[in-house]
Amino acid sequence: MNLSNADLAIAQAREFDIVVIGSGGAGLMSALAAARAGARVLLVEKSSLLGGTTAISGGQIWLPGNPHMEDLGRNDDRYATLAYLRQVTLGSVPEQYLEAFADAAPGVVTFIESATDLRLFAVDRPDYHAEWPGACDGRSLEPLPFTHVNPAGYPSVRRSRYRRPVTSVESRQNSAADLADQREKNGQLTQGAALVAALVEACAKAGVEIIANARFHDFSFSDGRISGVRISDMDGGVERAIQAHAVILACGGFEWNTTLTKAFFGTVPQLPVSPPFNEGDGLLAGLCVGAQLANMGESWWTAAIQIPGEAEDGQAAARNVVRELALPGSIMVNRAGHRFANEASSYNDLGKAFLRFDPKSCTYPNDKAWLVFDSNFKRRYNVLTVSKNQPPPDWFIQADSPALLAKRIGVSPVDLQHTVAAFNDQARHGVDQQFGRGDSRHDQFYGDIEHKPNACLAPLDVAPFYAVPISLGNLGTKGGLATSLEGAVLDREGNAIAGLFACGNVAASWMGLGYPGAGGSLGPILTAALLCGREIVRSIGFQDLNAV
Repeated sequence: MNLSNADLAIAQAREFDIVVIGSGGAGLMSALAAARAGARVLLVEKSSLLGGTTAISGGQIWLPGNPHMEDLGRNDDRYATLAYLRQVTLGSVPEQYLEAFADAAPGVVTFIESATDLRLFAVDRPDYHAEWPGACDGRSLEPLPFTHVNPAGYPSVRRSRYRRPVTSVESRQNSAADLADQREKNGQLTQGAALVAALVEACAKAGVEIIANARFHDFSFSDGRISGVRISDMDGGVERAIQAHAVILACGGFEWNTTLTKAFFGTVPQLPVSPPFNEGDGLLAGLCVGAQLANMGESWWTAAIQIPGEAEDGQAAARNVVRELALPGSIMVNRAGHRFANEASSYNDLGKAFLRFDPKSCTYPNDKAWLVFDSNFKRRYNVLTVSKNQPPPDWFIQADSPALLAKRIGVSPVDLQHTVAAFNDQARHGVDQQFGRGDSRHDQFYGDIEHKPNACLAPLDVAPFYAVPISLGNLGTKGGLATSLEGAVLDREGNAIAGLFACGNVAASWMGLGYPGAGGSLGPILTAALLCGREIVRSIGFQDLNAV
């Protein structure tokens, strides 16, 4: 239900075992786990729609050892998983968290497929660092299409403004558009929206109560422990105290709070690629009760663009840029006209390249970038929202030569000409000697496998030439409240704050500095959320549904 004073009064009069703040994947997962064990759960959502960042995501879930790997003929190994994760996280995550994730990950699939009507499939793709010891194909899962019927009295599920209802596999097929048209008529969802919709329906069946358009303010206390929350409508009207045995913060990160992002990430401009409600509410509330922070210098980074006219909840919206950077015939250059990274590398690793500081010039030379391509690329591939058959829009900057294009985008014509010429020479030989683009199996997955000799390399040599601006994008922050393995928020001495739990991007990520594969944010988040929900119901005396 959407919030009114009457709704608040009703909620205030009710007794709840658990209040969950936030309705993304973490909030829904923890709420469902607790409610299925018999707990009375209230979920509070800040916006008018359910699903948060999860709902607009690709919905892939990185879960090593998942049972669907067998469908691809793959066998995983716990020791291999841990070896791979140790290298990915660069020692930034304590071993016990990596072990807890590796041990619990397969059970997340079992829980989702038994507690909801959703089915998952293993995507035949490599980990992001496929050549490293312990890497394995098939660890990334994705929802199959899901027919959604919104539960009576529940707010609607958020949908992506640009993801159509096809799976990642189907999106590469020529029939994808027709398939998406049919599914939209039938109310079928895919990707992150399918995952959220299935969790929402399961929450309704389990008796979870949800109120939307509600602002979380702070906690209430009783006998030295957190015993509830104070919330109001979004206009900040009358505040009401909702009592509960425990509170789960699952209200997202702080990528939309510019004060916090500048404090923790510095001055490089970044575009939030998430709904505009992730403002650090849970982080700030946790700090007020003495919570410890961890991993605060990290986010789920990406290259991103803000296309004119696109908006999300009344705010200018950005989208991440992935495949355009890996397909043959494009490059990305910085404000000097130089390439500065392997454009086809994983988007999180690529995003870190935008943050490089140059001590000689005392600048961040990669803080502004351009995707540059030629008319051959434009004819072969869709570019962001522009299909290969459409004329170039006004926001495509174009010119008849790299030198003229450089003048139009404000970079050195000599340097851009040299960059393009050097890249073209290497592309014709199929080897990127500067950054190794196309060398890894991950690069090739996003490239054009029909293009030889390198799926990610082709010269830019046919006029006109095009450029679109690219910025550092933030899919969600992954530093936040430090938690125990069971999700209890820890104080500055490392002790649990009684009655307070956290999961999702409001909590410090179990992936630390790294990103293991597609779904490497959502997989650990859902795992931690499941463990969190189960731990709370155990602590307050409900049955253990560990096998469900």
